[in-house]
Amino acid sequence: MDDNLIFRIATPQEDEKILKLYKQSFNRELKMDWWKWYSYQCPTGVNRTYVIEDTKDGSFAGSYSLLPIKLFFNGKITNASLCTNVNTRPEYQGKGLFVKIGHFSLDHEIDFSTPITVGMPNQKAYPGHMKVGWDIMCKLPFLVKKHCKTQKHGCHEITKFDESFDPFYEKISKKFSFIILKNHDFMNWRVVERPYMQYIKIVYDKGDDLQGYMILKHFDDQGYKKTHILDIHAENDDVLHELLAAAESYASKSDELNMWTNIHNPYQQYFLEQGFVEREGTDLLIIHYNYGEKTPAQPGNWWFCLADNDVY
Repeated sequence: MDDNLIFRIATPQEDEKILKLYKQSFNRELKMDWWKWYSYQCPTGVNRTYVIEDTKDGSFAGSYSLLPIKLFFNGKITNASLCTNVNTRPEYQGKGLFVKIGHFSLDHEIDFSTPITVGMPNQKAYPGHMKVGWDIMCKLPFLVKKHCKTQKHGCHEITKFDESFDPFYEKISKKFSFIILKNHDFMNWRVVERPYMQYIKIVYDKGDDLQGYMILKHFDDQGYKKTHILDIHAENDDVLHELLAAAESYASKSDELNMWTNIHNPYQQYFLEQGFVEREGTDLLIIHYNYGEKTPAQPGNWWFCLADNDVY
C-alpha cells in the first residue's frame, strides 16, 4: 500500500476532500465556512494542512494541520504552530501512517521558519505523537468551583476587542516565559468571528485603560451544565477579583465553573483562595522542537488556556 501513498501539503482547491476525510475519520461533519474561517482568516497566517494521498484513487488517507501562531517564549517572540486535526481514515490505520505524516509535516516547518510546534493530543493520539518525538510540557488539569452565586462586580460585556487590548496584552505577556501572543485582531478572529459558537467577552476597564479581560462559554455536557473560563488575564488581584465575581455571576445557573490550569499558572493560588479546587484530567500540553537547539521553556509563569486550542 505504501507505494501508492504520497505525502504533501494540500491546496485550497482540495478543501472539500479534506472535509470528506474528517467525516470519514471522525464521523463528524465540519462545515465549509468554519473551515475557511479557521484555515484562511487567522491573522497570524494560513493553516498548513499536510495530507497523505492515495494515488490509486486520489483520495486522502490522512492529514496533519499546523496553524501559525506567535509565542512569547523564554523572553523572545518566536514563530510557532498549533497542531490540530490529525487523523487517518479507519481503513489506513495500524500501518504507522500517523507517525509518518507527523514526521513529514514537522520536518517541513523549517521551510516556514517555525522552530516550535505545540499541541494538546487526545488519549488515542498521544502514543503516536510521542513516537514522532514530542515532549510533554505539563498536565492541564481543571480548576473547578460549584454552587456559584451572582455577585456584584465592575465588569461589563463587549461585542469585540479594540486597540486598547494591545498594550494591555503586551504588558501582561512579559510576565510569562511561555504564552501565545495575541492582539485585538487575533482575539476578534478567535472569539467574535468564529462561526456557530457564542462566547461571552468581559472586560474590566477605566475608560480606554483596559485592566483585565475574560472569555466565557456555557456548555451542556449531557445535562450537566458547565461554564468554561476560556481565557483570563488581570493587571492585579483586585481586577482578578472583579473578573471572578463576574464569572461566578454568569455561572450561577451552571453546575460548575471551570478553567484549565498548569503548574506554572500565576493565578492559581488566588483561584484556590476563592474556593476553586483542582481536578485532575487527562489533557496534556506537548511541544515539538522542529529544528535548531532544543531549549525547554524556562521556569516562571506559563499560560495556555482553552481558547488557545480550537478543538473543544
